[in-house]
Amino acid sequence: MNDTRSNYFRKKKRNRIIILSLLGFALVAFALFWTVYDDVESTLKTVFEDVETENKREEEVSVDATHPISFALLGIDMYGDGIAEGSGRSDTIIVATVNPKTKKTTIVSVPRDSYAEMVGYETNLYPEYNDKITHAYAFGSTQMAINSIQEFLNVPIDYYVEINMQGLHDIVEAIGGIELTSPLSFEFEGSSFIEGETKLADGWDALAFARMRKEDPEGDLGRQNRQRMVIKAILDKLISIDSVTNYKKILSAVEVNIQTNLSFEDLLDIKSGYVDALDNFTQLSIAGEELYYDEIYYYYVDPEERLRMANTLRNELEIEEVQFSDMNLSDADASFGYGQMTSALSATRVSDSDNFGETDDITEN
Repeated sequence: MNDTRSNYFRKKKRNRIIILSLLGFALVAFALFWTVYDDVESTLKTVFEDVETENKREEEVSVDATHPISFALLGIDMYGDGIAEGSGRSDTIIVATVNPKTKKTTIVSVPRDSYAEMVGYETNLYPEYNDKITHAYAFGSTQMAINSIQEFLNVPIDYYVEINMQGLHDIVEAIGGIELTSPLSFEFEGSSFIEGETKLADGWDALAFARMRKEDPEGDLGRQNRQRMVIKAILDKLISIDSVTNYKKILSAVEVNIQTNLSFEDLLDIKSGYVDALDNFTQLSIAGEELYYDEIYYYYVDPEERLRMANTLRNELEIEEVQFSDMNLSDADASFGYGQMTSALSATRVSDSDNFGETDDITEN
């Protein structure tokens, strides 16, 4: 088992990760707040990184005024040497809207293989380029990832939190493991689980529990449920007494594995003004279908589905709805009977995508 786990980083497999949610990130700070104020504030200053992105709002919002706000939660497949180099892909993408008036948080997971415009990336032949949305982070880091998500869903992203694969492992290790009761029996990456049995999971177990898909009869839905179980288990442990005694390890894990444009003051305002909304979650899913260009798999979401999702989220943000004419159409949309070709030809796309090797295969685990 140890060999399997050490090979995990050395071979740099293109694995999926579970992102620590915004709520979990906030509780990393607030569960310890009153006793370790200075250390928490120092850590949050370290992980703060502002990013200039395209402004999709007509009016400025702020958490201290308790406006409805949105977040992009990015799980980056960054580990080993990639952490220092800042390279990786956003293999987990979650968009969340939080409305303190309706006391509701709406979450949508964006499939990593979604065919989308890489906003800000230009080829020699075409000013607009489409690829898997996971590649936006590899092409242009957080800035391009957020801009591409905004364009894909046609909603503004106010804040972001990103965590790399090592981060989930380190946080679970720092809090002394988490208790998980598996809904099914399976083995994955050296970890095993038995249906109905509660297990004290270490960092590796938590990753395996959150990542496995192929053996789950419910597929991605089953994996999403297990991911929520991991997040809840982390939150439960973070607010326990044991977590307070280990707070330096927890903050160290946060410091090297998480990046956000939320300031310490922002988190204070979220704690006071949004806590009820953060307790009430609604999860949405994006419908799509398989798409192949030159034997490369993509997840195609038609503009009508993107429009539906856009206006659902925009309503939660209490901003004006968009129309079909506001949706940016691609060559894939044209092939499905929507509008005209506006993006790079598949030959140009493949020449760039080849740089990502295994990520262009259908490897959902």
